Amino acid sequence: MVTSVAHRSAYMRISTCLFLYYFAWSISWSFLAIWLGDVVGFSSTQIGYTLSINALFALAIKPIFGFVMDRLGLNKGLLIAVAIASIFAAPFFIYLYQNLLHSHRLLGMVLGGFYLGTAYLSGVLVFESYADRYSRAWGFEFGRVRMWGSLGWAMASIFAGQLFNLDPHYNFAITSCVSLLVLMMLMTLKTRGEGINWQAVNEARKDKVSGGDVKALFRHSRFWILMLFYGGIIWMMQSAEQQFPRYFVSFFGDHKSGNALLGYMGFVQSACEFLLMFTVPWLINRVGARNGLLLAGFVIGLRLILSGFATEPWMIVILKPFYGLEMSLLLVSIFKFLASHFDKRLTGTIYMVLGCFNYLGITAINPIAGHFYDRYGFASTYIVMGAIAWLITLAGCRFLGRPFSTGRAESHIRLTQ
Repeated sequence: MVTSVAHRSAYMRISTCLFLYYFAWSISWSFLAIWLGDVVGFSSTQIGYTLSINALFALAIKPIFGFVMDRLGLNKGLLIAVAIASIFAAPFFIYLYQNLLHSHRLLGMVLGGFYLGTAYLSGVLVFESYADRYSRAWGFEFGRVRMWGSLGWAMASIFAGQLFNLDPHYNFAITSCVSLLVLMMLMTLKTRGEGINWQAVNEARKDKVSGGDVKALFRHSRFWILMLFYGGIIWMMQSAEQQFPRYFVSFFGDHKSGNALLGYMGFVQSACEFLLMFTVPWLINRVGARNGLLLAGFVIGLRLILSGFATEPWMIVILKPFYGLEMSLLLVSIFKFLASHFDKRLTGTIYMVLGCFNYLGITAINPIAGHFYDRYGFASTYIVMGAIAWLITLAGCRFLGRPFSTGRAESHIRLTQ
């Protein structure tokens, strides 16, 4: 009985942490590209460079965060640091970032990249990776914890657009306030005592992660194949997503109407993601993590191509919720793939390395995409991006290969037995 109560309590607490963190992130991040365009006055190309600098800092921060997380195990230190950084969102955006982007653009971009890369672009992977480890410790399905993050994003989206129309400062202030709640909730997480399955968290807890373990990872050929495939489809998905709000509001003569509907559309998208996070683990358990990744690539390409052919806003409203399916498939599949085929001690490091590779591509693609948006329009660019996502998925069918053998160890990497 004690264990059962502790199990439910642990589930509620980690789920609440993700709900609040995603709520805080969504209320401001959903409108970042619009804020840069409408408030700061940047063009699509300038926004692309700004987003690339954000991604570049995330690229540098993520491997450090991943290595630290694998060393800390269930220690909450890194999550607390990210939560504290998020608390400063309001003063950063209102008093520092906007002014610097007007007066000292390059300095503003660099400082923004460091802050946003730490608090959100890398911070979200810290929360997701920790939630995966915490779920294994208590015997949860990761997807059924991560779905509460989707619900948090959805709830924030309901009124984020209306607040933005009133004054973006309201959005930033709420981000800071809710981040304080995240910090308070983190303090209640139970990380030791009865009920925790340490073997599931770290099969060789006394054998700490070393630099040699990480170096060996890069000599593993199948890891490179996974990284190229996973990174490729993420590049198309996220590069398109970061300026997608500007594409959507372009269908409206009055951008405020578009902003408001964008918020409601974000709610529907995240609500779909919430529901799918509950059901997708069942699907992935049946079809396998590899097929889940391939299906995600197909859906990403389909949504981008159809979005490029859209002529009315209602068409985008119908298509956008598919982003929730994409995220569900990607997150559940990749964590199951890593947990099943690689040393569980390295899960955080591998996920962060994948994240770094993703942002390396996004850093290069964002300015190019911004240039294409300005020159050829969003629609044509999305069609090209969708076609590329399909080509990567087709290559994945051939080169991603069958799931790794679980009956023997691969060279240099401990595979789970």
